[in-house]
Amino acid sequence: MAMEQAEHNPNATINPSFAAIYNLHDGDITSLRNFSFPFNFSYSDYDLPLDSEDDMTKTRTFFAAKIVIGVALVGIMLVCGIGNFIFIAALARYKKLRNLTNLLIANLAISDFIVAIVCCPFEMDYYV
Repeated sequence: MAMEQAEHNPNATINPSFAAIYNLHDGDITSLRNFSFPFNFSYSDYDLPLDSEDDMTKTRTFFAAKIVIGVALVGIMLVCGIGNFIFIAALARYKKLRNLTNLLIANLAISDFIVAIVCCPFEMDYYV
């Protein structure tokens, strides 16, 4: 039937299968183990033993790193949160401090405050 359609339609093309192009018969794909189509790629690049390394998450070093990262992130959240909040509150309270330089610094303080309050808790959850 496909041949009849091809005879009737001169613009029709016949798409041979992958197996027909590369002479694969009976589903034998073992010859394709190091086949480079279209790049220099072989499946042996990913043949890594999965259980060759120990679980590093159960070591004392990993536990100590989690503690250090947690303390550092809490310190960053406190210093950034409290310091920037005090600066923003001082600008809101005292009109003498409202000059162009302090307003630009306040813009940075607001963004830093938002990062300390919104982003750092999620980073701490991810890393610790």
